[in-house]
Amino acid sequence: MNNAFFLLILPSRSLTIHFGSHRQCVGLSLRGSCTSTTDATHLLSTVQQLLERHPTQAWIDTQQLHSLSPLGRQALLRADACCRRAGTEVYWCGMPSPLVKSLQVSGLAHKLKLRPATAFKGPSFLLPERKAIGLSIA
Repeated sequence: MNNAFFLLILPSRSLTIHFGSHRQCVGLSLRGSCTSTTDATHLLSTVQQLLERHPTQAWIDTQQLHSLSPLGRQALLRADACCRRAGTEVYWCGMPSPLVKSLQVSGLAHKLKLRPATAFKGPSFLLPERKAIGLSIA
């Protein structure tokens, strides 16, 4: 079953997490806001589910993460620490600039492995759909 893919969409009121794996490659896509205790708990429980697969790497797409409160920033840091303790390297890809700045101001940016969206090596079906950019074939 290593070649099978797995997709689970875990919505909450403000944070939706797409969780998937394919060929021992696992990842998450965070969409919405991580601003409340419920959001933070939702993120941490999903990371625990991810770690049950015992991955060596985890890729987290954050392109559609719109806002982080101080509680949300701490949840990211705690999720990252849980992964490291489990022996999983986690990469946070495509973090929007305003959120990167808030992580820098809070001093947390250097604690996370932030990567551009193009560096995402998790299951591609987790990524948000890209809109076509006017190509025409005549």
